[in-house]
Amino acid sequence: MLDIPAIAPILKSEAALLVQLDQSVHQRYCELMADPISRHFTGTIETFSDQKLLEWLSSRPGQTDRLDWAILNPLTGELLGEVVLNELDAETECMNFRIAMFEGALGQGVGSQVTKMVVDYGLNDLQLRQITLDVWVENPRSIRVYEKAGFVMRSRFVEDEREFFLMAIQNPTR
Repeated sequence: MLDIPAIAPILKSEAALLVQLDQSVHQRYCELMADPISRHFTGTIETFSDQKLLEWLSSRPGQTDRLDWAILNPLTGELLGEVVLNELDAETECMNFRIAMFEGALGQGVGSQVTKMVVDYGLNDLQLRQITLDVWVENPRSIRVYEKAGFVMRSRFVEDEREFFLMAIQNPTR
């Protein structure tokens, strides 16, 4: 049985510091949710009020079916994005991976390091059997990052007239 901690553990690399996502990053998080590049590649169409985002951020600590991290610059503490393990399927011991970053944080290796840290945590510490993700086929930069982390394409699907790959990584020890 999976034991998802109520507070996301701190994970560190040279390029990023991952900490529990919460209301402390509210203002910058509102900017991320409005960032046109992030919205484009994540397929976000809904617009969220600042108050709704504050309430949502405040509810992140204490969740036991998902982990939400703020991606911070390890030197400045600036919010670079968010990364999530969600959609827990306790029966199959599987979770979904999702990441969103500001355009200014792209192309610097941050996404690769964050993806590797979260995948390693999910497979090794949580002992997930599998981590899945959906990625827009027109997002080759992200696809390369996911493939470097070990994800493989499982299938294609169309949603809202956009084509996506379903990718997954299996736990080699399970």
